[in-house]
Amino acid sequence: MKVFELRVVTPEKTVVLPRIQSLVLDCPDGKRGILPGHAPALFEVAIGVLRCMDDTGEEHYFSIAGGIAEVTPRSVVVTTGSIEEAHEIDVERAKEALERAEKRLREKSAETDFVRAQTAILRALARLRASESLQRTKKK
Repeated sequence: MKVFELRVVTPEKTVVLPRIQSLVLDCPDGKRGILPGHAPALFEVAIGVLRCMDDTGEEHYFSIAGGIAEVTPRSVVVTTGSIEEAHEIDVERAKEALERAEKRLREKSAETDFVRAQTAILRALARLRASESLQRTKKK
């Protein structure tokens, strides 16, 4: 079975999954799938969910804060501001963050940083999607 190494680098930690057989990333132009032997590429990754399957068939879900992916035939390196594995996500905290950000946008105050509020919404939604994806996988 062909596999590749996935390495996700953040300012705080590095996550390494050495035997990945498939990877799906959220990108600004849609989802991007990567398999072993992929042609070299460099592309932008959006705030969203990173989904991969290891060589045992286990699926892993992560919430990531966007970034850059560097792809070679034998490895993928994603550089991002943060990553959270789905089972580590505090769902209630993510829901509260989503509510706070949506409230800031609704208030339309002169002091509201709309870009920051929109980014907070995207990050909260990514966390919730990653957590929900893991829960669906567990039910199978």
